[in-house]
Amino acid sequence: MESSPLAPWRDLALVWFILWAFIFTLIPGAAFYFAVVGMRRFNRWIRLPLLQAQVWALRIQHGTARVADQIAEVPIRMHSNAARARVTARGVIEFLRGDW
Repeated sequence: MESSPLAPWRDLALVWFILWAFIFTLIPGAAFYFAVVGMRRFNRWIRLPLLQAQVWALRIQHGTARVADQIAEVPIRMHSNAARARVTARGVIEFLRGDW
């Protein structure tokens, strides 16, 4: 088989192409690697402040629910006392009228 006079240039072009492909793959790969490392460090750094914010949010939620229950208790108690008095009065009136 005869060797082409362009064979060494072809081999050099293949090596050059592989080198460029490696460089073009290495740059985004390195950027992705450092982005992942940075996100891991950020997640580790932000964990404690977010935990403290969650604790404060739960405290505020608990306090709000407690105050809302206290505020809602007044009209509910008034309504239940009125209903209780109405039923008792109706029972007394029926007893006095002899309808029972």
